[in-house]
Amino acid sequence: MTSANQSGLTQFLTYRIHVLNKLSERGISELYQRKIGISIAEARVIAAVGAFGPFSVMELARHANLDKSQASRAAEALMRRALLQRQASRDDGRIVVVSLTPAGRALYRKIMPIARRWNDDMFAVLGEREHAQLSRLLDKVIAAARNLEVLTAQKTTKPRAKRASASTR
Repeated sequence: MTSANQSGLTQFLTYRIHVLNKLSERGISELYQRKIGISIAEARVIAAVGAFGPFSVMELARHANLDKSQASRAAEALMRRALLQRQASRDDGRIVVVSLTPAGRALYRKIMPIARRWNDDMFAVLGEREHAQLSRLLDKVIAAARNLEVLTAQKTTKPRAKRASASTR
């Protein structure tokens, strides 16, 4: 990096992590499309449901790291292809959850080796200790980011609550 860049946008780790994410996403998206004919959003939905599901669409969005509309569109496309199925939640019949069909489970078994290989290739530049250290550091920063997200949400919802109570007086 040049000294001019060090005082600019590229000094922010969040910017550099975003660049890494975009590079990774473009590469693996191409692989998913070429090898199994699905989009990255669809692959994320299949992977999340296969690893953690079944889910409501809201939970699915969170676990697949997609916004709700992306998760919903991907889930609908996968249901049309009989890779996901919709059913009432066992815990609460009013809630609809999605789960993998047998064909969806077969696709999950194809997705995971592609994702694992991509991940391994991308991080092959790191030694074992560096990989473990980066993993620990990312866990730490992710936890801090989640806490900041909660705090920010709390701060932005409090003024609305005050305004609502003031207008009811």
